[in-house]
Amino acid sequence: MSKQVKMAISSLAVPATFVAYRYARVLDRQSRLPTMPLDIFSKLSSTQTDPQIEDSSDSKKQRVIVIGGGVVGVTAAYKLAKSGKQVVILEPRSQPGKECSACAAGGMQRSNPVVDRSTWISVLQCMSPLPVWLGGPKENFRFFHQNYGETISDPFFLRWIYTFTMTSIFPDAHQAEKRVEQLKFTKYAVDDMVRMMEDSEDPMAKVSGYNKRGSVSISYDSILEEEDDESSTKKISPTSKMSYEPSRSIDASELFQIEPSVRLMKVAPTSAKYEDEAKAANSERFTLELARRCVEDRELDVSIEYNTCVKATTSSINKAGKSQIVQLHTNRGIIKVPNDVKVLVAAGAWTSHVLALMELYAPVYPLKGYSMTVSAKEALKGNPQLKLEDLPSRIVSDKYLYTSRLGDDIRITSIGEFGGWDTKPTPDADAEFRRESLSRMPHLAPLINKVSTRCGHRPYVSDGLLLLGRIPSHENLFVSVGPGSNGWKLAMGSGDIIDRLMDGQSKEQIQAEYGFDVGALDPAGRVVFSPIFSRLCRARWNI
Repeated sequence: MSKQVKMAISSLAVPATFVAYRYARVLDRQSRLPTMPLDIFSKLSSTQTDPQIEDSSDSKKQRVIVIGGGVVGVTAAYKLAKSGKQVVILEPRSQPGKECSACAAGGMQRSNPVVDRSTWISVLQCMSPLPVWLGGPKENFRFFHQNYGETISDPFFLRWIYTFTMTSIFPDAHQAEKRVEQLKFTKYAVDDMVRMMEDSEDPMAKVSGYNKRGSVSISYDSILEEEDDESSTKKISPTSKMSYEPSRSIDASELFQIEPSVRLMKVAPTSAKYEDEAKAANSERFTLELARRCVEDRELDVSIEYNTCVKATTSSINKAGKSQIVQLHTNRGIIKVPNDVKVLVAAGAWTSHVLALMELYAPVYPLKGYSMTVSAKEALKGNPQLKLEDLPSRIVSDKYLYTSRLGDDIRITSIGEFGGWDTKPTPDADAEFRRESLSRMPHLAPLINKVSTRCGHRPYVSDGLLLLGRIPSHENLFVSVGPGSNGWKLAMGSGDIIDRLMDGQSKEQIQAEYGFDVGALDPAGRVVFSPIFSRLCRARWNI
């Protein structure tokens, strides 16, 4: 053996030993988890509630365990229960919808951002610590931030950023087609949610601050350059590539008539894109209300196990040669998963942690978003000189900041930070977020300076496509997560598709009925069996 080979082996010995030590500690904690049975089905109304009985029949309700009580998990439970299934939600917090769902901007546009080469360049430039002359960011405000110590030391992030880079720069031949199918699905999902909001007998719109006044995406350039010789009020046709929202370019004078609040900005906008059919709502209030209905409605068979966190899993191989989840080890005990029970992982950015417990890699990394909410009533009460028209009345956004009016709430959101799973605001990013907020709404300075910043994790899928469907390596395991921007608006549609897949409908049947190919969102080939890598990540995350 050469000297160079010996040196290479020696250099790997220390980190390998450290990883082995960390993983041994993980296994030690796992061995000390509570071992008493946790019967989660006993609270449900069906006469068949014995978790030990594994045979299924036509007369017995299908049973589903949903891991995650955010907007996606709760909405999936609602859809599953509406079709007659028994559902138990496992939520590690004491209330539903209290992380990313509580910080979402609330936009419900029938559009999707695209992960492509320009996205990759924007992310890399914003995260660059280099000066401008070496390729660093050119602008004063950085939307994307990165905690280098947290990310570069995480093998999961390195694999995720590699996948993100390859997808952005070298997309496969079908990537554009998949984006179109996701856009079709987005329209279906948003329309489904709008139907609930606009049902005159349903109070959901009032509860969730539903706003259908549209959206203005403002610019500080002279006028949008797409008009050529035609009128600036001409409608721009929606395109299958990006959006189904009708829009038109407007100049400053019309902008000030439509949305007078923008006149108070420190830098006056000069033009905007106006989407007059865009809608928004408060996803946190939506989730809380839907969770209440799930539990209290006698026609729905749903229970929620709060303060219940999945810490480990046990799988077996069935006769078909596929893995099957048979036990969920939680901080409260062991949940037995009979053969007829299906498991849906809808844990947002934490989905990658949950699936790592099952030795699976899912390309989902948390993009920490910053959010603050001020009260319109409090703003008017605190400053008698303010008028109602001085406050945002709809979605108002530029390339940095996204402000939405959700009932009394004025929700301000911005920043995307890569820095692990910590939800505390980073001081320098928070200061930048607040400084930018004050430049947009200086008349709300007393409230902006008083309220706290809340952070939530956007579940950023590396290829920008929702992960939705059954995981092929497992008989009873499904996933619903992503894509990382305004995913809450997809929750109703995602829950519907999961319900149909659990009922055994094929992708072809779904496409024939709805007109979009759900196979474009399939986790096959993206969520993959990676036992060694999963253990490496668990050692790094200490879970």
